[in-house]
Amino acid sequence: MPFVRIFPLRISGQYQDSETYKARLFYDIESEGELVKGRDCEVFFKKGNRLVHPWNLRVGQHMGDLSEYKTFMDSLCYYIFHELRYYLESDEQEMQSFYIAIDFKDVHFSVYSEIQDKEA
Repeated sequence: MPFVRIFPLRISGQYQDSETYKARLFYDIESEGELVKGRDCEVFFKKGNRLVHPWNLRVGQHMGDLSEYKTFMDSLCYYIFHELRYYLESDEQEMQSFYIAIDFKDVHFSVYSEIQDKEA
C-alpha cells in the first residue's frame, strides 16, 4: 500500500497521564481505488518541546494501517493545531477533566508509506 488517501473522521479521547492524552482516531482509507470505511486506531497526544504548540501525535503500538504513515500523523497534528486552532489543556489539573472531541469535515491526506519507500 505505497500511496493512500486517508480521510480522518473524528478523534475522541481524554487524559491519560501528566504528559499524555489517549484517544481513538476514526478514519476511512483509500488505496488503489478501493475505499475501506470505518477504521479506527489508538493515538496519543504527547507533550513535546515544540515552540508553536507543545503536542505530538503518535499511533499506538501495532495499530495496522496508520503505523506506516508518520508523515500523515505529523500533518494531521499540524492541521489540528494550526488550521483548526484546536487547544489542549496543558495544566495537569485541567487535563484530567478535559475531553478531546474533534470532528473533521471534508478533509483528506494523500500520503506514501515511509516503510515501503525505504524498502524500494
